[in-house]
Amino acid sequence: MLLMVFAAALLLPGMFPVSMAGGRLLGAPRAPWARALALALLPAAGALLLARTAPPAAWQHGLRMLALGSALLYAWRLLGVRELFVWARLQAASAGALVWLGWLHGVAGAPLLALAAALLAPAVLLSLLAGSMQRRVGAAYAGLRGSLAASYPRLGAALAVCLLAMLALPPFPGFLALLALLQHLGAGAAVGVLLVWLLWSWAGALLWQGLGFGPAWPATRVRDLARVQLLGLALLGAVFMLGGLLGSGTWWTF
Repeated sequence: MLLMVFAAALLLPGMFPVSMAGGRLLGAPRAPWARALALALLPAAGALLLARTAPPAAWQHGLRMLALGSALLYAWRLLGVRELFVWARLQAASAGALVWLGWLHGVAGAPLLALAAALLAPAVLLSLLAGSMQRRVGAAYAGLRGSLAASYPRLGAALAVCLLAMLALPPFPGFLALLALLQHLGAGAAVGVLLVWLLWSWAGALLWQGLGFGPAWPATRVRDLARVQLLGLALLGAVFMLGGLLGSGTWWTF
């Protein structure tokens, strides 16, 4: 059992210091699509391992403190990050620590997998959009030369919606997932999760300040997202939100 828990800690980012090794795995691929794929598959495998494992009773209190501290640590680190690939990995680590916290408070099986999907899926999309930004302007970095949204409004709109989903704001599934998690926590842990949520919002505001404000980014030969691409992203987002609304009942029954 302990081996499965350690393997889950390596695959599902969030539990410091094992998450440092997991972060290296997520950041190892060089191609943007490969980074997004790793960010999707490795945490999913870790969540599957957790869903099939019971928390070790002797270590529960210590692991709960570690999970909450790790979530706060990675949320705090987001405040100083402007590179979108790194931002996605750190936010996924902070959200992953909350998945661990839910597991340690009795979430198991399908509700745990749904919790992980709601909190981690937007980071995968941000990694893909970071690749689109890199192809157009040469770097996926906020605030480097001006407003990306002014020069690429469709890409800017997609990034804005993705960022809102990562911050677990309504009507995205992360909002419902965190509300369900909060009702099963004690007062101290609930305050810690709310502080993590606040740090996400602060870091998101700083990131968008670099992406959406200032003079227009100098134009390049690569055009904005095509309308069909934007429509595909909109449909994907609608399915994500609908799935969260329809499946949210599982979070309230664990």
